[in-house]
Amino acid sequence: MKFIKKYFPPLFFIFSIAIFLKAFLLPGYPDFLVHYYSPQVLLAGGNPYTFGRLAFFPDVYPPATIMFFFPFILLPLPAAEKLWFVVSLICLFLSVYLIFKIAKKKFFSGLGLMVLAFIFLSFPVKFNFGMGQINTLVLFLTCLSVYFFNDKRFFSSAVFLVLSLSMKFFPPFLPVYFLIFKKWKYLLWLFLTFVLLHLIIFLIYPELVIYFYTKVVFQFIGGWKLDYYNQSLTGFVGRIISDHFWREAVRIVLTMFFVLITLWTIIRTRTDKLIYLHLSLLVILGLLVSNFSWQHHFVFMIFPFLFNMFYLKDKKNYRGLLVLFVSYMLISFNFKNPQDFPVIITSHVFYGTVLVWVLEVFLILREFPLLQPDSAKGRRR
Repeated sequence: MKFIKKYFPPLFFIFSIAIFLKAFLLPGYPDFLVHYYSPQVLLAGGNPYTFGRLAFFPDVYPPATIMFFFPFILLPLPAAEKLWFVVSLICLFLSVYLIFKIAKKKFFSGLGLMVLAFIFLSFPVKFNFGMGQINTLVLFLTCLSVYFFNDKRFFSSAVFLVLSLSMKFFPPFLPVYFLIFKKWKYLLWLFLTFVLLHLIIFLIYPELVIYFYTKVVFQFIGGWKLDYYNQSLTGFVGRIISDHFWREAVRIVLTMFFVLITLWTIIRTRTDKLIYLHLSLLVILGLLVSNFSWQHHFVFMIFPFLFNMFYLKDKKNYRGLLVLFVSYMLISFNFKNPQDFPVIITSHVFYGTVLVWVLEVFLILREFPLLQPDSAKGRRR
């Protein structure tokens, strides 16, 4: 038993990362192309949001994302792609490291190796790297923001949360936490940093900022993206209901349900001791009710997965850990030919995310009374 405990985690990690690193050998990363060429279109006097001469245009990312990728155009495309792969991988490692550090767990351990192994084997992570997406960078910025907030460096926390929101509008509901807990100074820093960042970009490329926030941004709100890879509530409802009226009605009702229950749960259990479960719930909400959550977006589930795992492990709640593992399996696999399967089961990532959401709500509501002084007195009596 000791032999397995000692050698299985590193062997499993080596196995998983060997499979994962095959993505490094891919000839190219389709979604990276728009990040690489958008700054060049801008420098040539064009508008990346209207440019259509290349198949992967127009760009739909916020202006801050285009600014971030300017240094990459100094390299040839193949070198820039590989550099971005390495940067994304570092961001993933650092994100997991920060979550371990926030939770006061040992990252360089058998548990850390097992966590990384399962992360590398999950399809959303492999999909993210295979496409050249920016999700691990956004995850890192979010984790860094939470780390600084935990360390009471609130200005630094606000800056990194603004950078995360400015690059991908994720996690969209995290500022709600600070509103519920009346962190007015923090919210003021968020607002001022957001304005300052966009003012700087506006002074350099005013038309870019105006066009994005008056035209492009509305693409994130409407429409029905019914592809298998869209595993949000919208994708789920759109695939199983064909009638437009009922499809829209069901989407609105379910969106309100998830939003209201999430807000009610956090407001009812308002205590700083549940901060990481609260934040995790808001991250999950952002994935569920977004108009589109492609499978590579579910890299962000690393945040709630780990905080829930640590909580359940500390409480020795093995049934909860089993539920969490089932949800991981639902989120982490992929149908290569989804058209060969019944539509109802092609929303497996959505089901897994809802399962974590239900588990999270249950844990928060069950834990809150135990944190109250009266409960402690009652147990002593």
